[in-house]
Amino acid sequence: MLKVSLAALDRAEVQVHQQIAPDDPMWEDAGVELAAPLDVELKARSVGEGVFVRGRLRTTVRLACRRCLTSVDNKLDEEVDFFFEPLTEEDEGAEGEVYPLPARGDELDLTDAVREQLLLRAPEFALCDEECRGLCPQCGTDLNTGQCECVPEQAESPWDALKNVKFN
Repeated sequence: MLKVSLAALDRAEVQVHQQIAPDDPMWEDAGVELAAPLDVELKARSVGEGVFVRGRLRTTVRLACRRCLTSVDNKLDEEVDFFFEPLTEEDEGAEGEVYPLPARGDELDLTDAVREQLLLRAPEFALCDEECRGLCPQCGTDLNTGQCECVPEQAESPWDALKNVKFN
């Protein structure tokens, strides 16, 4: 899918322009729903023993409003930078923006790195509107469309016990 020839990288910078469909298998179990294809524009170049990748990811992410649960489309246009380098045995537990460069083979697969970068940049929460009133906690009615018929419960107060105290 998002593959770069390592032999071509030795000669010059390689550009990757691709569109990934929202129903692509790379999004399974991602916890993010894409409302539009992901536009990937990357430039990869050799740096020392590694490969530096820089570019842009553009898409629309569909989220649920955190108050009323309606669908909200959120545009995402993010610059990304990441680095692939050969990992030694000491580096295998290392984490961060450095990805392992394959020890063998003539292609570098950018799919997992692109997926991770998009997931890191996708917002965790969304609001359909700053004035969203949310759902009624008792009956679940959307309070943006109208009032519910619920009678608000009086919450117990820690001071309620004092009402029963009798003084002589």
